[in-house]
Amino acid sequence: MKTCCLCSNLASGWVEEWNRPLFESQNFVVLPSVGSLVEGWLMIVPKEHHISMGALPVELADEMLSLKANLTSQLRNTYGDLCAFEHGPGDAERRVGCGVDHAHLHVVPLAFDLAEAAAPFLPCDASWVKGGWDHCRVAFRAGKDYLYLEQPIGSGRIAVHDSIGSQVFRKAIAARVGIPEQFNWREYPRPEVVSRTIRCVHRIVDVEPGKYYVAAEYGS
Repeated sequence: MKTCCLCSNLASGWVEEWNRPLFESQNFVVLPSVGSLVEGWLMIVPKEHHISMGALPVELADEMLSLKANLTSQLRNTYGDLCAFEHGPGDAERRVGCGVDHAHLHVVPLAFDLAEAAAPFLPCDASWVKGGWDHCRVAFRAGKDYLYLEQPIGSGRIAVHDSIGSQVFRKAIAARVGIPEQFNWREYPRPEVVSRTIRCVHRIVDVEPGKYYVAAEYGS
């Protein structure tokens, strides 16, 4: 089994700027995303190793959903419309996992319809159905790969398919914002966008005492 890069970062102290948690709850961290195609791109990541959000134990679901709701409600005033999405592998080393077999839910400011933008990058017979975290759990337990999207936040849909490619949502966003060649986070880490996100988020997010706390301080 390959070493999980996110687990390694948690154990080693998060060296790179994009690997340092901005906030934490008891079982999750909030990270700025390497390869951010737009400012304000964050990820909610479980501290313990789970391959996808669908693989989370039931007892962690409410905490994850509460953290997402708290975070997005505060980001909305600055960044406007937001979406949340996940490339959800049903097992390790699947293409849909984008090379990171550790759950990470993306929270991204977007003003366009991401499902529509992603259509050219999906299998022709893939389709969206209404669903939430419980549907991601069903897909994972069946060993199925899935894409999950909330747009707007709180209105979820899921596409389950055996042939979902890598970085589907990233390809769609990169194409729509006019930089299609920069979809790959490994090749284009875009640290300048990450830095802008970190500075802005620390100014606008009011951390709830005793529930979410600042895990790292950055200069303005």
